[in-house]
Amino acid sequence: MRQDKALLWFSRVVWLGIVFNLGFVAMQVFAPDFVNVAVGLRPGFPTVWNRAHGMMVLALSVLYIPAAVNPRGYPGYSWMLVVSRLLASVFWAWCIGSAQGAFGSYLAMDGAFCVAQGVLLQMGLPVEERLPANIVRLSTGIWNGVKNAFRLTKVQVAAAVIVVLLCVVGWILYVNLMHRGPEIVYSDVVDHYKYAAIGLGPNSRLPYYIFQVLPDVFPDKLPGPDGYASLGLIFEKGHTTPVGFSQRLFGYPVVEANCSLCHTAVYRKTADSPEVVVPGGPAHTLDLQGFQRFLYNAAADARFNPDTIMTAMTKVHKFSFTEGLIYRYLIVPATKVALLEQKAQYAWQDSRPQQGRGRTDTFNPTKLVVFHLPDDGTIGTTDLPQVWNQKPREHMWLHWDGNNDEITERNYAAAMAVGATPTSVLPDSFKRVTDFLWTLQPPAFPFPIDSAKADRGAAIYQSQCGSCHSFSSKQTGQVEDISEIGTDRHRMDSFSQALVDRFHTFVTPPFVFTAYRKTNGYSRVPIDGIWLRGPYLHNGSVPNLRALLMPPDQRPKLFYRGYDVLDPVNVGFVSDGPEAAKVGFRVDTMIPGNGNGGHDYGTNLSAAQKDDLVEYLKTL
Repeated sequence: MRQDKALLWFSRVVWLGIVFNLGFVAMQVFAPDFVNVAVGLRPGFPTVWNRAHGMMVLALSVLYIPAAVNPRGYPGYSWMLVVSRLLASVFWAWCIGSAQGAFGSYLAMDGAFCVAQGVLLQMGLPVEERLPANIVRLSTGIWNGVKNAFRLTKVQVAAAVIVVLLCVVGWILYVNLMHRGPEIVYSDVVDHYKYAAIGLGPNSRLPYYIFQVLPDVFPDKLPGPDGYASLGLIFEKGHTTPVGFSQRLFGYPVVEANCSLCHTAVYRKTADSPEVVVPGGPAHTLDLQGFQRFLYNAAADARFNPDTIMTAMTKVHKFSFTEGLIYRYLIVPATKVALLEQKAQYAWQDSRPQQGRGRTDTFNPTKLVVFHLPDDGTIGTTDLPQVWNQKPREHMWLHWDGNNDEITERNYAAAMAVGATPTSVLPDSFKRVTDFLWTLQPPAFPFPIDSAKADRGAAIYQSQCGSCHSFSSKQTGQVEDISEIGTDRHRMDSFSQALVDRFHTFVTPPFVFTAYRKTNGYSRVPIDGIWLRGPYLHNGSVPNLRALLMPPDQRPKLFYRGYDVLDPVNVGFVSDGPEAAKVGFRVDTMIPGNGNGGHDYGTNLSAAQKDDLVEYLKTL
């Protein structure tokens, strides 16, 4: 009687599990976006896999029915049902342990059904069909085998060997692929800004040893002989990654980008001077699009194979036998697939003008890659901005087009655009970085300043510029309509109302985006540290401040950007000549998105007044 009741309750629990499964199937098929956001994936993440998963769970639920109807008649089948729940629980635990999503509820459900069904089945089946009896027999055999190995049967030996092998393989895989190491915390906040992780998702990481050797394996896919430095990445002595890349451990070492990749400037006073690295400045030398394309083109090359990559990696790291097997058969192939998937996701860039050094397309990746909105063909080419001195910018309208006035939202949106998710972001590290930027000040102009000229220029600045660009002005941080400012409108048009609507649906703390709005112009930004923020205008289409004070039709139509030698006379960076041409990206202002018109304020000043104004701007 007791066994009959146990099997009756086993059947009821199985039927209940089928009902839960059908509810899960309905959500995966009819509300896949809700499921993705709930587990920490980006909204708009491809949902075909959700529906496929739902169909597989539906098929599995149908196969549960014989065990629910007659567990005594199908004992082996019933045990397989318990095993399926156990395997699912192990998978969800792995997902949680590797920070790949918020799957705690899934683990709890499958784990609860596994335990309940297993206990009831043990109680209800005859002794010879119970799993504990089999385990006891096996354990006894192993114990007797310890005393006298010859008493073990072949089946027991085989079973013991299989169990041991599975445990060993499982441990090796865990140690090499899943074990999360401690996060690196730098005592120096500047180093923390440049090299610590803010917490990107798994799709935005690259195995460290592969990252190291790609320039050596594919030098023909780089613009110059200096490896990643030829793409404008900054290297400092004593560090094993460029500025803007963090090392982390997820069984194997990985690198991922952080805020400083796009927001660290570098300059030289002369071609023979040493580099000066400026945290918080715009990364005007960085070819971000070029870096992406280097990775994608390398992955598409036949040389990106385990033999070639492993040969290169053994020059920088000594692999153990098991570590080498995992890299050869799992990590290298998986990295190639992941990069090719990203290449397909960013294929839309091929239909836009090249961005070049110091620029990016800010919001089209969010529209097309994060939210999967239809491609509207817009061009969002934008200068990488400075991020120092954030405190006085609080509640100003931020981004070039003034679409958000909440700095915290802006920060998390920027992190999301490069791969952070609500479950992957590291709040403490992220807060330390943003707190550092709150009061970080721009550096002083590194050349002598004519104080008499600067004093005269201060008065001109107040009358011509201060109402839009001084922190003390109420107009600063407000949006000026495109009909008034007249600058290239492509960046403004790329930020669409459809994107605003999608932002407002994302409410998974700490990623909550409610302040976004659509505007019809560009924000009047503060210009602290303006000497280091060239080229100028939102799309970096004017090489220096002196050119910005020329009538639009007299501004340079062609110049080079991305060279790091300062131009102390015109204020900006050297933008012509053989060295600038060798290193820089050629800007053609006739190409859509590169327009250098508009912002004709101060263009009617006399030459002497312009000299004085430029001298004063060096002091900001």
